[in-house]
Amino acid sequence: MEKYISYRFGAGRYIQEPEVLENSGTEIARFGKRAYIIGGPNAMNAVWKRMEPSFDKAQIAYEKEIYAGFPSYKKIEILKKSITDKQCDVLVGIGGGRIMDLTKAAADQLSIPIVLIPTSAATCASFSPLSVIYTDEGKCVGYLHFDYEVNAVLVDEKVMSEQPPRLLAAGIMDAMAKYIEIANGKPKITLETDNISKYSAYRMAEDIYNILEKYGKQAYLDVCEKKNTETVHNVIFCNIALTGIVSALMRARRQTAIAHKLYESMRTYYFKESINYLHGEIVATGLIAQLRFNHNTEAIERLKQYMKEMEMPINLQDLGLQGTEDEVKVLFDVLKQTEFVEDTNEAREELAVALKEIY
Repeated sequence: MEKYISYRFGAGRYIQEPEVLENSGTEIARFGKRAYIIGGPNAMNAVWKRMEPSFDKAQIAYEKEIYAGFPSYKKIEILKKSITDKQCDVLVGIGGGRIMDLTKAAADQLSIPIVLIPTSAATCASFSPLSVIYTDEGKCVGYLHFDYEVNAVLVDEKVMSEQPPRLLAAGIMDAMAKYIEIANGKPKITLETDNISKYSAYRMAEDIYNILEKYGKQAYLDVCEKKNTETVHNVIFCNIALTGIVSALMRARRQTAIAHKLYESMRTYYFKESINYLHGEIVATGLIAQLRFNHNTEAIERLKQYMKEMEMPINLQDLGLQGTEDEVKVLFDVLKQTEFVEDTNEAREELAVALKEIY
């Protein structure tokens, strides 16, 4: 029997409040009594002093690991063994997208509950039922899709208001990408030409795009001053929860297009040049090309200006390349073979024109 692809609409529990960390033990205790906690060094430094007393209060035992690497197949196996050896029954991931992806994969394969505590709003990785997998060195090698939602996402607004502003800006652009990429190759999506789930995702993504275009810069400025404002609250909610729901409406498939494929290509073919740039920064640059590919040229200059106001890259040179024709040809040859570019001369010509927008 053919396997159906289900809709998984996000986290079983999503909490976004200023003092989530102080109550994290109580939340984690809903799912287990012995937690395996893994996080990046900066993330753990940012949260652990506030979290630790809550474990004693909730009477939860725990094991703790600091990990600064990539979510590779090798590391997933090592993590699974550590969790099993320590007899832990709930996995807690603390940090950015890499830790989120690593812990989701390990928890899924062990069939244990997972609680995610993102320390930045750079992606919706804490909310989405899939993981991006890399080599140990950091090259993107594929994706894993999961049958079940994350059990809980705990977003502490104090932590979010103190994240590096660059991370928030990257997350804003990654969230705005859904609206542009879902429409891949078209100016817009309609119910007459597409199914209800894609149309619903597109309309929700449009609302997110408009909210972030209007309020994103102010949230960025607030975070520059470490202010926890209502605007920051709203933008964080868009970046993580609402964008995650858009992904869910698309069943975590085909909600990305050329901009995200550009990210994968940069990480694969220009790894050394792009390693110091964030996922959302590379995707954002790709959105400029995506808008051209969608025949939505009137939005290009407005988006560029918006990105400049948050000190983001806007072309391949800003991402570490020289912007030569040879470099662009490598990217073109990869992108033209993807599912997002029709196998026609016209579509390939449109792709070539689109890439000229970013070099």
